[in-house]
Amino acid sequence: MKVSQWAEIRRLAEVERLSQRQIAERLRCCWRTVKKALTMPHPPDETRRPQRGSILDPHKPKIDALIAKYPDLSAVRVLEEIRKGPEAYPGEISVVRSYLRQIRPLRQRIYQEVFYEPGQALQVDWGSCGYVLMGSTKRRVSVFVAVLCYSRLCYIEFCLSERKAEFYRCLVHALQFFGGSPRQVIFDNLKAAVLNGSGKDACLHPDFLALCGHFCLQPIACARRDPESKGTVEAKVRYVKRNALQGRDEELQAWEGYGRLALYWRDQVANVRVHDATRERPVDRFQKEQGLLRPLPAAPFNTDEMVPVVVNSHARVNFDGNRYSVPPELARKTALLRATSSEVRVLYQGRQLACHPRSYDRGQLIRHPDHELAALQMRRRVRATEVENHFDALGEEARKFHLELRRRPIKTSVHLRRLLKLVPLYGRQEVVAAIVRAHEYQTYDAAYVETILLQERRRRELPSPLTPCPKRRELIEDIHLEEPDPAVYDRLCNPGEETP
Repeated sequence: MKVSQWAEIRRLAEVERLSQRQIAERLRCCWRTVKKALTMPHPPDETRRPQRGSILDPHKPKIDALIAKYPDLSAVRVLEEIRKGPEAYPGEISVVRSYLRQIRPLRQRIYQEVFYEPGQALQVDWGSCGYVLMGSTKRRVSVFVAVLCYSRLCYIEFCLSERKAEFYRCLVHALQFFGGSPRQVIFDNLKAAVLNGSGKDACLHPDFLALCGHFCLQPIACARRDPESKGTVEAKVRYVKRNALQGRDEELQAWEGYGRLALYWRDQVANVRVHDATRERPVDRFQKEQGLLRPLPAAPFNTDEMVPVVVNSHARVNFDGNRYSVPPELARKTALLRATSSEVRVLYQGRQLACHPRSYDRGQLIRHPDHELAALQMRRRVRATEVENHFDALGEEARKFHLELRRRPIKTSVHLRRLLKLVPLYGRQEVVAAIVRAHEYQTYDAAYVETILLQERRRRELPSPLTPCPKRRELIEDIHLEEPDPAVYDRLCNPGEETP
């Protein structure tokens, strides 16, 4: 019953003194309605409607479970989830939004709307997106968001850190995606952009000023506790968290899933939907803004992370929790490390001496086979030098022998080590004498020197300290051995007899 009908019934009954039947005939309604109106002391409440069933009712338990797990899940993502399966929700998103407003508290803060001209400003910000496993290390995932304030066209990129180089790299990628640069870039108290202070009193990072100068951007730092100054990008960051990320735990188990999600969500969801504020699609509204963007300079801006590093004694450099190999000649020297998102390079005096794929794991040793081989050869050379010094200490004759050895196509250190091992067995004097004899015969070989020592021991009827076993087979023939005399045994058995 409407209020107008209730008022007319009471007027006919009290003023015109009509009966209930007459009132029903005049108003063409049921006499029971007339009777009910005359018994109501107050007008009916038209806002109270009888509750009817909703097509959303079968899906409300699933929605409640989703909101309990993901409190900030957007209506778009809820609609996507309840439309899965054989009993999919057939209705529109307006019913879903209405129900979400009932089960979620309203936000109390009211923001001031700021209007921008085409090509005027770009807002940038970071957002935290949880963690991902890189190898055996759990790394934090951050999302870089850049939004053109007029068209609301956005660029997103997921990163594994919020380092200065990552911020510069993402900002350059955003400008390349837009195909030009606006007049202003708006940001909050980012460490990559602000050294200290905030707002008009902010002291900006020199590297960030260099980037802004390269692209002719006017940097505008926001004051603390002033979200309205960059509310566009903050709303977009929340939109990424609630719409792009919520409910995709299985899809984002690996780092590669974030890259695929960024491209899909940017090009097929965020930039092609009708924006709530502009009532236009960002890609359509961008057509009005694109021509007002400043063309990008032809020369690229270097966004590599450059860090001076000290090479340790193992020919390794430390960067981002990992160790990278370098040529061994750089040990204990200071070099320059240049890191991109995919590779790590080491330079010394302007020359690149090492290049490795970048690892986002922790505690890893990334080696190059050439570096390991060069280090092994250098260690061998160092050990060989020590052996040479010990051998030359035997005297002038030894140094002459060493010089002649080096002129031959042989491994000098092998012969010198073998000769040094003979010194404690035969004595320094005998070894030097054998070296002199070998030098007289112009035979520069450790096995030959050892043979001379053995022959000299036999000539003097002295016991040999070692069993003669020259390494080279041909030297066995040079060993002089007396022919055996069987008559010796006859003399031992018959000492009184003389053998013929």
